[in-house]
Amino acid sequence: MSSSTAPIDTAEHVATQALAKWGLSAHTDDDAGNSWLVIGLPQDADALPSMGVPHVVLYVFDPFSDEDEVMVDRAPTGPSDHWCAVSVDSKGVQRPLITRPVAQLTGCVDAIADWLTSPRA
Repeated sequence: MSSSTAPIDTAEHVATQALAKWGLSAHTDDDAGNSWLVIGLPQDADALPSMGVPHVVLYVFDPFSDEDEVMVDRAPTGPSDHWCAVSVDSKGVQRPLITRPVAQLTGCVDAIADWLTSPRA
């Protein structure tokens, strides 16, 4: 008798699928062992948003961990994993947008879509 286990989706895959329901695509970026998704307008399937273009960064992290890890390249299955979305304005200023437990990705995607489509001064 063989047992098979279903593959566990990475945070990148789960979030990309959820964003696609809003017609949004995301690009993976990384540095120093961390990884995150970048979602911006206009939507370009082949490139990260240009400098000076407002965008949102989305990743999973554990707010109770001593490690300073942000990532999208592993499954969001830790008992205290949370999604975090950070808005970045045209001047590069980062502001927290929304943080929710991993089971509440829909709320994060809604907040991202709302922020990206809201008119800006």
